[in-house]
Amino acid sequence: MKKKILISLILFIVCSSMTLCSFATSVTDLKNQKEEAESQKQELEAQQDLVQEQKSDAMKKVEELDSQISDSESQLDSLNEKIEELENSIAQKEKELEEAEAKQKEQEETLEKRIIAQYKTGTVSYWSIILNPSSFLDFFSNLHTFEKIAKHDEELIESLKQEKEKIQATKDELATQKSEVKTAKAEAEKENVKLKNAKAIKNSEVEKLSDEEKQIQQKIDEFNSAIKKAETEIQKALANSNVQNYQGSFSGTLSWPLSTSSYGYNIITSGYGKRDQPTAGASTNHKAVDIGVRYQPVYAPADGYVVTAESVSGYGNFIMIKHSNSLYTCYGHLSSFEVSVGQTVKRGELIAISGNTGVSTGPHLHFEVRLNGTSSSRVNPLNYIDDSVYSKLIFR
Repeated sequence: MKKKILISLILFIVCSSMTLCSFATSVTDLKNQKEEAESQKQELEAQQDLVQEQKSDAMKKVEELDSQISDSESQLDSLNEKIEELENSIAQKEKELEEAEAKQKEQEETLEKRIIAQYKTGTVSYWSIILNPSSFLDFFSNLHTFEKIAKHDEELIESLKQEKEKIQATKDELATQKSEVKTAKAEAEKENVKLKNAKAIKNSEVEKLSDEEKQIQQKIDEFNSAIKKAETEIQKALANSNVQNYQGSFSGTLSWPLSTSSYGYNIITSGYGKRDQPTAGASTNHKAVDIGVRYQPVYAPADGYVVTAESVSGYGNFIMIKHSNSLYTCYGHLSSFEVSVGQTVKRGELIAISGNTGVSTGPHLHFEVRLNGTSSSRVNPLNYIDDSVYSKLIFR
């Protein structure tokens, strides 16, 4: 009878152990999937920020090009108006020139007819003026009239000639201005075409960035869905597992996870909360504290149960310890593990060696406190540290 009871007890212990190990592995896998999705989501969000910045720059450039194109087209309109004015002025001068040439030709023809008529009548006409006046006074009057007509014709022809030359000079000057304006217009048209081509290229770039932005957002949505699903599965696994039987005996404050003899044990290189992205893929909302130690022993800050001891994307080598139903601690970027999943640990027991695995800018210890094991329940670890330790911390 005793033998049967002993065998049954052994079988129960073995089954319970297998159940716990199976649960731990399942939770670890789920947490790994979740952390992987979160890490990839962070990388995509960083890419999204970059794409949005590039899109914003491209759109600003399009706006600048729009303004330049508008100025260029206004300049072209002004040049076209100037050319039209010059063409009208040239046409007017050509008309005036034609009229002046017609007047000159008419006057020359009148003078020519008069000279020919005088030539045909010979000296008779001239001598008749001199020798056959009706009186002596008529002689001087006829001579004066003859000279006056000749002089008037000569002055009129000279005036017409000067007016013609002046009109021609004005026309030539207008033609030169028109040529210069046409040259300026040709250059302005070339610049306008360049600006429009540049705008077309930028618009194409904006469209591509918009498409890329949509694709990234779609992937982010997919990762958000995966994270939510993993979190749901984790909570389901935690709720349905025998790990709930571990209640823990945590009370008071957490011990510091590093020995005070470790160099850099009190140097906080990155505090809890918002920060600039230290390296590609790293979080900008730091829900932990980073401690500036290099490959130093890490100790359990309280009694607990090792829920996870695996490599997790982003975190590198990662440990999660359950201390009670409402308190978990996590450790990232470890170089090695000194405990395994399903193991119970005591306060001050060695659990790992700090390191530089995962997404990291250098060797350090990433230290988290979670209230229910989920990433959304992370709180500031320094709120759980004794004042005697807190007073020695140095924030960089």
